[in-house]
Amino acid sequence: MGKPTRLTKSVDIFALGCLYYYVLTNGLHPFGDRYEREFNILKNAKNLEGLERFGEEGAEGVDLITRMLSPEAYDRPDTTSCLLHPYFWDAGKRLTFLQDASDRFEIMCRDPKDANLIALERGAQDVVGTDWHARLDKLFIENLGKFRKYDGRSVQDLLRALRNKKHHYQDLPDNVKRLLGSMPEGFLAYFTRRFPRLFLHVHGVISSSSLRSESMFRTYYELTE
Repeated sequence: MGKPTRLTKSVDIFALGCLYYYVLTNGLHPFGDRYEREFNILKNAKNLEGLERFGEEGAEGVDLITRMLSPEAYDRPDTTSCLLHPYFWDAGKRLTFLQDASDRFEIMCRDPKDANLIALERGAQDVVGTDWHARLDKLFIENLGKFRKYDGRSVQDLLRALRNKKHHYQDLPDNVKRLLGSMPEGFLAYFTRRFPRLFLHVHGVISSSSLRSESMFRTYYELTE
């Protein structure tokens, strides 16, 4: 009896994914117009370009809806997983998650290198480019370089820079504060606009490992009453 129920729920998740996209894009369908829709669903030919106007948040919307529209029913998230998706997190929660992740990565073994650090740097060029310094303002880089050196190829070093400036935000010069924006929305957006894949990449590393069960991350993966 369990299997049909699971299938029914998966069909509901698929329909909900279509509805999410419809609402967010003011009436578009992820599988095109009514005449080609059924064929596109069978071919898994979806188009989520309508979410591009949301910028960095659009990337998280694409991630959620793509999962909900998976052609295989068993690959679709359940309702709890949908509700826990970071698309629904506010800026404060997203920023705190990145800070927690950075703190946790900092205490991992480097020799031999912890598997999670290897995962964090896998595909780094797609996340931060060949040198993330080039995407940041000169004023910020000058302030950053006063205190330590950072590897512009490293995801962990970009997280470290974000974390350190968050910790010392109140001590920053006023012109650097204005550049970064207010906490938490402006500060987070300063980084996510320049590195739209950063958040989901870090979230994916935590989610796919045992780290998600640790006390500092558990609340991100549990629904509160």
